[in-house]
Amino acid sequence: MTPKKYLPGLITALATGISLSVVVTTGAGTMQSPFLKFLQNDPLDSISKALTTLPIHSTAAATALANTVLADAAALKKNILAIAPSERTYANTVRAYDHMAGIIGMACDALQTVQFLSTDIENRSAPYEKILNESAPLYTDTALYKAFIEYRDNGMAHETLNEEQRRYFDEAIGVFKYIGCHKDEATFARILELRNAVEEAKNSFEDTINCDTSAVAFDEADLVGVAPGFIAAQERDDQGRVVLPCNGPTAAAVMPYCSNPAVRKALRKAFTRRGYPQNVDHLQKLLRLRQELAELLDFKDYASYALSCCMIETPTAAHEFLDTIATQSNILMQKNLAVLLPTLPDDVTLVEGMLQPWDLAYATNAYQKAHFDIDPREIAEYFPMETVVKGIFSIYEKFFGISLEYHETIPGAWNEEVGCIIVSTKDRSRLLGYVFLDLFPRTQKYSHLCCTQVVPHIWQETESGERQEIPAVTIIIGNFPKPEGDKPALLLHSDAEGFFHEFGHAMHAILSCTQHTQTGGIPRMLTEATGLPIDFVELPSQMLEKWLWDPEILQLISCHYQTKEPLPAALIQKMIAARNAKIGLQEASQTFLSAISLSYHETPTPVDLDGILETLYEELQPGIAFDKDDNKFYASFGHLGMYGPAYYGYSLSRAYSYDIFSRIKEYGLLNEEIGAQFVDCILKPGGSKEPHELLADFLGRPASVDAYLTWLKEIAS
Repeated sequence: MTPKKYLPGLITALATGISLSVVVTTGAGTMQSPFLKFLQNDPLDSISKALTTLPIHSTAAATALANTVLADAAALKKNILAIAPSERTYANTVRAYDHMAGIIGMACDALQTVQFLSTDIENRSAPYEKILNESAPLYTDTALYKAFIEYRDNGMAHETLNEEQRRYFDEAIGVFKYIGCHKDEATFARILELRNAVEEAKNSFEDTINCDTSAVAFDEADLVGVAPGFIAAQERDDQGRVVLPCNGPTAAAVMPYCSNPAVRKALRKAFTRRGYPQNVDHLQKLLRLRQELAELLDFKDYASYALSCCMIETPTAAHEFLDTIATQSNILMQKNLAVLLPTLPDDVTLVEGMLQPWDLAYATNAYQKAHFDIDPREIAEYFPMETVVKGIFSIYEKFFGISLEYHETIPGAWNEEVGCIIVSTKDRSRLLGYVFLDLFPRTQKYSHLCCTQVVPHIWQETESGERQEIPAVTIIIGNFPKPEGDKPALLLHSDAEGFFHEFGHAMHAILSCTQHTQTGGIPRMLTEATGLPIDFVELPSQMLEKWLWDPEILQLISCHYQTKEPLPAALIQKMIAARNAKIGLQEASQTFLSAISLSYHETPTPVDLDGILETLYEELQPGIAFDKDDNKFYASFGHLGMYGPAYYGYSLSRAYSYDIFSRIKEYGLLNEEIGAQFVDCILKPGGSKEPHELLADFLGRPASVDAYLTWLKEIAS
């Protein structure tokens, strides 16, 4: 069978409910990696213990973690392979393998956060590269595949597996074949080489983006319309000019407001050229290696290979879905442009009837201010960080029936601004997990917004028959605006929406609870898919984003930092109208990005990066001029690394999320009964069930994209 999920860097592994203890010993005694200790009944019961999984402050500590995990995994593998075929059991083969794969996977996630967040820039990638390179021979081994077959042919008949275990075992056999264990020795050896090379190329591509220090500098007088507080917070160069770093917060602070087209153009060009030219070679290498890997595994191209593990299953189906969305979003985009273009500010000039890309945010903001009398910066005054966080806590506690305890200062954390949330059951009788928060920008820190699961929330049965849970460890990485002078950190509504989204990922990781280390709620950072396929995993967070457009919820989490008043109802209605006036532009942009990721992975190499970019841009972004000279956006499109051809998953998840949201809305967005159903049917099973099954369990019928298309049509009408 072809599995619906796989780990290119790790074979997915299965935990059991039979017995917990798998003691790893070597000549030097019992090994001490924190991940294996958690699996062996050493409770992860404090923030300080959770911090041992995140050695971000020190490259030396990160390297030590890599070494210890590799030694633990090698000892586990040695034990597995030493068992005679007739003596194989679920516990000594499948579950032991789960522990081996699990600790490697957790270490990979932890060490990639080191790569994203450490201030030791020169060496911070080394521990991650080490674990990737040196762990590959441990889990990609035909001898392990043979061990699973031996268990199937011998011990399995004498044991009773539960449904989750049996399903996972069947999937695991498919995964072994999927990564090439059934191939001849020479072919399999080349597959292993390619897997390592793919991870190295992906790592180089992503690290180039993360370490990019691109900036533009202008005299303060040139920054007309930009908030004085933002300008005052920026560094100056040796000529006294204001230095604008090319990151998300800068773009959000400058592009919609600066009336100087030269500034907008320069910042846009620099922003779209991040990672260029180094990432041209890195991306071409990544695409070439992925293509060779797919062909060795009997697939036409890498898109076909990767998507066979996804909900959508084939590139053809993905294109058909995108065509359906594009048809409706194009109608809506044309309607948006029809009202936007006739009302452009005087300092915006059309070229052959089209809007320049660096003018889009500015023109849209000017339109919103003129026609809806709203300014995102004024709305941000209702979203001080502290208020938003407290409001989000209140919503999640109510809907999910949980308790959140925030610790603003964390002794021993890698940065003084890092906080931590302890998540427990409502009565605080059971610890569920930890969410670390690293929310403000730093030099050469990961420049986007994301959530990573390091330790999955799993349950296992101890030797005494008791249920033991291992709480999750997650981290939300953000780059939100910092306080300016007397003002607290003020979030744009889009920032608040993004934080709500990422906190949804954290809750998915923490509220899922399976018997598997590899079937938690969100994907591992080194993978293109995990227990949950990558085109499903955004669904819960996409659905939860919609809370931030509900009037009742908006008033609950907003509070003007001076007047202490919530967002006025009239202003909320204007915000919704303004969103609808640009939703077609946003949807068209997402379709364009999805088409790029698909096309780059189904085109013969070397890929015509610029040609495909221009063709798809002109096809899917009508009315917006293509910058032929300087648009090298693919060099900074970081999702091409982790997501590969599956960026369309955001749109697919969003489409299904409207179906889910519609049912929840019938009960009420803070209704605990429907919240419990959402947890039990969608979140808790993690990747232990097929996604279509999860959706049908909650809806009582197969999921559909009709609610999403209906919503788009209503806005366009």
